[in-house]
Parts: sequence; structure tokens; C-alpha cells
Amino acid sequence: MSAPITCAQIFREAVTQLRSAGVSNAVNEAMWILEHTIGLTRKMVHVSPDQIVSEADQKQARKLLERRAAGEPIQYLLGTQEFWGLEFMVPRGVLIPRPDSELLIHTVIPYVNELSNPWLVDVGTGTGCLAVALGRELPGAKILVTDRSLFAVQTAKCNAIRHQVVQRMEFYVGDLLSPLLSRMLAGKVAGIVANLPYIGQEEWNQLPREVRQFEPRLALDGGSDGLVPHRHLLSQAKSFLMPQGVVVLEVGVGQAPKLCQEVRALGTYHVQEIRRDALGIERAICLKLKT
Repeated sequence: MSAPITCAQIFREAVTQLRSAGVSNAVNEAMWILEHTIGLTRKMVHVSPDQIVSEADQKQARKLLERRAAGEPIQYLLGTQEFWGLEFMVPRGVLIPRPDSELLIHTVIPYVNELSNPWLVDVGTGTGCLAVALGRELPGAKILVTDRSLFAVQTAKCNAIRHQVVQRMEFYVGDLLSPLLSRMLAGKVAGIVANLPYIGQEEWNQLPREVRQFEPRLALDGGSDGLVPHRHLLSQAKSFLMPQGVVVLEVGVGQAPKLCQEVRALGTYHVQEIRRDALGIERAICLKLKT
């Protein structure tokens, strides 16, 4: 029979295990995993350090600690991620929301918030974080959601229900705007937001292990230069947008100048603005349909 393990001991072991695996935020992540699995809190570690942890609880906690040490993102282990001040369900199989994507919400709102009941589209929705955030910020908006992954669309719908905006949303499975062709929306959409895959072929092997091995490639792989889906979307979007309608896109490091140059050469859109993320990277591009 193994020796009893206390709260303080299992916490120390968890931190050591994650640090040894190269997890930079080992102390906090160990605490989050222990709280999620066995209800152990930071206060309990300090106030009741000698409290014994049952073998069943030890087994449950160590299972998730092993997965984290192997590189699986903490969001998949805990099942949630915060975005726009809201908690989203994030099952494995959908892209994990990043804070950078909140720039898309900040960018699109000023162009549509004065409109009465605008139609908006979230392309490649993943967890639905963009669509749900827009639904919360724009109570009159009607939001259409698309994704190539049925599982992602189902996840987005669950998150929309959770945050009480599902009644103003419609969900479609398919590539980019293709599933909306029968929806008779020509010239009616005020804004399109899209966090499309933007990882190019040369970048793929440089991605962190947590991203490359665990997040869905379908949501990451943007083709040869990372901008293939963006070009396709812009080609489709012009027939959906109302006069002065906007497309707001997220792009990767160094991609904004190239995409903007292509857009200017085509002459369909004005490059309205480019927003930088917290690291100074040009991350969100707003394009307005020329009339």
C-alpha cells in the first residue's frame, strides 16, 4: 500500500512535473488542474497542507497532469477559455480562442453599430467566440455562422446557447460563404469577420508543440503562404456585402502588407484600417467594399 499523499505534497509534485516538462506557467497550471480535478484550492494548500488526498483523487489529477506534461493545451484539459470577458467551452477538436482575436470585435463594431438589425457573418467560427461576442455587444444584430467542421458548428451553437444569443444566430456547415449561397443575402450583409487559417507551409514545423500536435490542422493550415483562404473569402464576400460593408480578417506575422497590396491591386475593396496586437504585430485588417 502506497504512503498517504497530502495536499501540499501533490501540489509540489504537480509543479515539479510540469516544470520538468517545460511548462512555463507551471505553478498556476498545476493549481488549475488540481482544482479542476479534485477541488484542491490554493487556500487549502496553505491552510490544510497535511490533508490527505485519496488515491482515487490522486489518480484523477495525475491523469490530467500527464496529459499537460505531454504538451496538451491546458484549455482542452479544463474544457474552457475566456474570451471577451466570457467563458467558452473549448473541447479538443476546435481552435482555442486567443486574446488577439478580440481585435476583430473592436474593429468591426464601429462600422455596424449604428445600423438597424444588421446582418453579420462569422466565417470559420470555431468555438463561436467572435459570433457570440458580437451577439452580446450588438443586441439587434442577426448573425450567421459557418465552419467546415460540423463539430465546430455544434460547439459554437452550445456556446451561443450558454451566453443567450442563439435566438439571433443561424449555423451552417461548409466552406467559407458557400453554405450561404441559397440564403438570398446578396447585398445585405453589413459585416463579415473571419479568423481563418493563416499558417503557411514553411511556418508549420515552427509552431509550438501544443499547437502543432493538438489543435486542429483544419483551423490552422492556410495553404502555401497562409493567405489562400483569405483570397477565396474576399472573392466570395463582394456579392454578399451591402454598399460600404466591411470584411475584417485576422492575419499572421508579416502577412498584412502582402494581403493589402493584393487587395489594392484588385480594386474591389478599400483598405480601411489595420490594427496591431499587444506585441505590435499587424493582426486585424478591415476592408470596405467599394461602391
